[in-house]
Amino acid sequence: MPEGDSLHRLAAKLAPVLEGREVTAFSARRLTNKTARSIVGHHVESVIAKGKNLLIRLDDERVIHIHLRMEGRVYVERPRSTFWAPERIEPDMRLVVAGASVVGKRLPVLRLLTASQVKRAPDLAGLGPDLVRDGWDEDEAVRRFRALSDREIGDALLVQRAAAGIGNIYKSEVLHLEGIDPRTPLSMLTDDELRRLLRRASVLLRRNLGSGPRATRASLGGAPRLWVYGRGGRPCLRCQTPIVRFLQGPDPGRSTYHCPRCQAPRAHASADARS
Repeated sequence: MPEGDSLHRLAAKLAPVLEGREVTAFSARRLTNKTARSIVGHHVESVIAKGKNLLIRLDDERVIHIHLRMEGRVYVERPRSTFWAPERIEPDMRLVVAGASVVGKRLPVLRLLTASQVKRAPDLAGLGPDLVRDGWDEDEAVRRFRALSDREIGDALLVQRAAAGIGNIYKSEVLHLEGIDPRTPLSMLTDDELRRLLRRASVLLRRNLGSGPRATRASLGGAPRLWVYGRGGRPCLRCQTPIVRFLQGPDPGRSTYHCPRCQAPRAHASADARS
């Protein structure tokens, strides 16, 4: 499931393939042929991740914006062998430079933006601090969370305009590690608790920027790599209580996993919770 770490890993993989190279061919289902052809001949200046977004910037400051959501894929296409078979799923995008071809499939978001459009696009310009990057602004992140009214924390952590990079997996994992019930309203959390949650998420996201499968705990000898996510009905790795899965957030909701014992509900809110 693509989260902030996945996109930063993808950008790091594509950057040495694309940066500084001339685009020799480009096609995209969601763009007109004229628009697609206008990219050919330009050079790729940079490939970066911003939260869960992939941004491929050209030398004329236009940006190819991609969001993978649940099922999207972007990868460097391998040379076709003698035994090559036709692709089952036609690409949504193919970007060709000298010696390499980058392919995108099942892309829910693929658009070409000018520099001014990037600055105005709500889903990009409105993003909160990127927790994968160095020096993200804790104060700004907390301020943005406080602007979310009284959402449940498990729902609020997915709001990218508050803090960018956290997805469904890290949401469940950091709340478990901090011992917080996902249904706790924001008003019941202190600023210090919010900071600890975000710091923990940042540490885990950055820890998973290397190669290998995502993990939030040591997993030697085939032990689970995650504390609670995907483990509904199985025993908590701390107290053996069965992990509970429930849907949370706007319809149809996202899966949230937690331990009812390690993350017990709070009895009441303190009037001074935020101080």
